[in-house]
Amino acid sequence: MPRWSCLAAIAACAVGLATPARAAGEGAEADPVRVYVMTFGPGDHPFNRFGHDALLVEDRATGTQRVYNFGTFSFDSPRLIFDFLGGRLNYWLSVSSLPFVLSAYEHDNRTIAVQELLLPAEAKRGLAARLVENARPENRLYKYDYFLDNCATRVRDAIDLAAGGALRRSAAAPGRMTLREHALRMTARPLWFYLALDIVLGPAVDRPVDRWGEMFLPEELARGLAVATTADGAPLAGPSQIVFPARRPPPLERPPARAPAFFAAGVALGLALLALGRAAAPRRAARAALGVLLALWGLAVGFVGCFLVYVWAFTDHVVAHHNQNILLCAPWAIALAGLGIGVALGRPRATRAASAVARLAVAAVLAACAVKIGLAPLQANGALIAFFLPAWLGVAGALTFVERARARGTSRP
Repeated sequence: MPRWSCLAAIAACAVGLATPARAAGEGAEADPVRVYVMTFGPGDHPFNRFGHDALLVEDRATGTQRVYNFGTFSFDSPRLIFDFLGGRLNYWLSVSSLPFVLSAYEHDNRTIAVQELLLPAEAKRGLAARLVENARPENRLYKYDYFLDNCATRVRDAIDLAAGGALRRSAAAPGRMTLREHALRMTARPLWFYLALDIVLGPAVDRPVDRWGEMFLPEELARGLAVATTADGAPLAGPSQIVFPARRPPPLERPPARAPAFFAAGVALGLALLALGRAAAPRRAARAALGVLLALWGLAVGFVGCFLVYVWAFTDHVVAHHNQNILLCAPWAIALAGLGIGVALGRPRATRAASAVARLAVAAVLAACAVKIGLAPLQANGALIAFFLPAWLGVAGALTFVERARARGTSRP
């Protein structure tokens, strides 16, 4: 849809949505301010997979259309990676023209929808004034949080303040799903992103939330606005109108059920390791393959475990603290990166040390299973356990085969 068509569509929405307000009482015709929530669908970049929100303030008296965007940050900052990893990334409120915003999101093939806020004239003017004040250089910065303080929650809170708490009262019902489930359904593709998010999130995102908490997602805020009412029962916002439909599949309504596939992958990896372990005694090639595979496994899994410890101990990512996946991705597995080479070379001490590392990792996974009976806050990591338990059993079993063959004297040096 060309940019001028989007502008025309928004103008048509404004006329259609404003007509009931004009007919509802005297003086509505004289109100020049219109406020819209703009909801943008997901994009391709990981930063864009959850969608985006903004507020459009149209003042017909001055002929201005300003888009207030709480999701602005600098890709060029030399501290971007450090602040992102540390959970201390600053975002800010920026102001753009409507044509610029429409052009940017059309170019990225992201759905654009608008909802008009059906607030009294005084409430809309107050909201517009607060946005102007908030956008000043000394006021615009805030510390971003993916679930608690982002572009959608800032828009949500601004609307709720203007509506006298009506949005929060309407969102007191239990949520449709947990924060983890929402995050995983929005990132179901590609698989690597889904896995990274599922592994790094701790039990904080598995607690039940209400509809208000679910509004960290722009599309959930749009759903909430569609049913929210004021104290006297009047709708808080008009219906959502799509002004640019993206040419991409919509996000899933539920997260994918991947536990069976993860379990099958874990069993396949475990059996492959066991087979290499049995063949390692008489065949040097099998022992070398086993050692290299163990080194790669230890490097990958151990690095993830060390990263999870770092995120918990040294960053402000509270949703990643107390992460029980540290028991699945044992940090000490990083030792296998070197010990695996020793196994490949047929060194007995390296094999014994690697076997001890693997057995300790199996014990850690079993401990992760044990906490499911209430020893720690619930964490929805059953699908990950289904993969790591058979995989670690395969690692430990393969090394046991090599050790026993060495003890019997049937292993080749």
